[in-house]
Amino acid sequence: MIEVPGRRIADGLDIEVRAGEAVAVMGPSGSGKTTLINALAGLTHPAEGVVEICGQPLSGVPEDTAAAVRLASIGMVFQFGELMPELSILENVALPAMFSGRGGARARAEELLSLVGLAGYGHRPPEELSGGEAQRAAIARALVCGPRLVLADEPTGALDENNAQRVTEVLLDACRQGGAALVVATHDTAVARAMDRTLILKSGRLQAAPATASPGELR
Repeated sequence: MIEVPGRRIADGLDIEVRAGEAVAVMGPSGSGKTTLINALAGLTHPAEGVVEICGQPLSGVPEDTAAAVRLASIGMVFQFGELMPELSILENVALPAMFSGRGGARARAEELLSLVGLAGYGHRPPEELSGGEAQRAAIARALVCGPRLVLADEPTGALDENNAQRVTEVLLDACRQGGAALVVATHDTAVARAMDRTLILKSGRLQAAPATASPGELR
């Protein structure tokens, strides 16, 4: 059960995502998709139930424990990239690995920038990137620590159709190459159709979308 002050967002949720699997979560605005993503990341703690990643609990543990699991095992992509303007693109991508104390953070960041089609962009500040390029840099940052799970909250919500398609393809390819599970909260039916399966969050419950669902049924 997931609650925020004065409101129960979801009850009786049961979601399991396998390594290498890509899952879309859709639902009406205000249905709790972002809250669900935050709960899966251990940023919001359920009032009841357990959140685990690879057998490690993210709920019901001290925040420093959850933070350590999150840094080591989870990558996050947000709607607007959330790159730090005072850092270069390379520094933005390398930052999580540097925080975790991993060696070779900058080399890994350069490798990932190449993977997402941004080779040679590392020295630039975020302000010089287009929206689609910033999202691809954010994907590289989410992958720099080799996460087991990538969580993306409306990663194409601020992009035009062409950039949305490119970002979706890059996100899927990068996660599959790294063997990471992927959960994407989205309103975009094209994004949902690119995933392995789609879940609908409505009235606090998750249900599988029909295999032949129309765009209207997915929203």
